[in-house]
This record gives sequence, structure tokens and C-alpha cells, in this order.
Amino acid sequence: MLPKSYRLPLKTEFKRLKKNGQIFQGKFFGLLLGKPTSLNDVSRFAVIVSNKIDKRAVQRNKIRRLIAEALWSLHPKIKKGMEAVFLVKKTMTTASLEEIKKEIESLFKRTKLFLD
Repeated sequence: MLPKSYRLPLKTEFKRLKKNGQIFQGKFFGLLLGKPTSLNDVSRFAVIVSNKIDKRAVQRNKIRRLIAEALWSLHPKIKKGMEAVFLVKKTMTTASLEEIKKEIESLFKRTKLFLD
């Protein structure tokens, strides 16, 4: 799990991101990306795994943990002040950690979220 300062509180922020953000689609998830808040802030992320993906909470939590672990390993490369929500797709249930890391890297490069 990501530290609390790196988590995006969905109850208050999701509507704003949905209204003002932009969605980028990948193989395993969609990435809802918001405008940068401030360059001094940390980047914050949230993961949404619907019951449609898997009925079992154990599997949904496993997917959240895999995404959080991949994000944490890529964290030093990510620009500060970004807000993003991962919208998980059904194909994620068979993905490994390495595949998730590659997918996040490719989406972040496409959206220019990595530091130069």
C-alpha cells in the first residue's frame, strides 16, 4: 500500500478529476489524469477495482497491492504534483508485476509524467 501522503482521497477528488481530467487507455487499466496541483506537492494516486473485475475482495486487494508496488518502484522517476486514478480492466486479473510495471511506464511516458 502506498503511504497516506501519496494516496488520492477518492471521495473528495474523484468528481473533480472526472470533470477536469483526461483519460488514457492501456491494456490493463485506464489512467485518469488530473492537472498538476503544485510543483512542490507529492504525486498522488488512487486505484479503482470494480466488483465487475472480480467478486472476491481478496483478488481486488491483490490487484491494488500490485499496482501500488509497481508505482512505488517507479516513484523516483515520476513528476511531483500529479494526480492520477487507475481504472482497472478485466485483463488485469492475469497480469504479473513486471507486465504492470511496463504498462505503467509506457502510459507515463506517453503522458509525459516521467522526469526528463
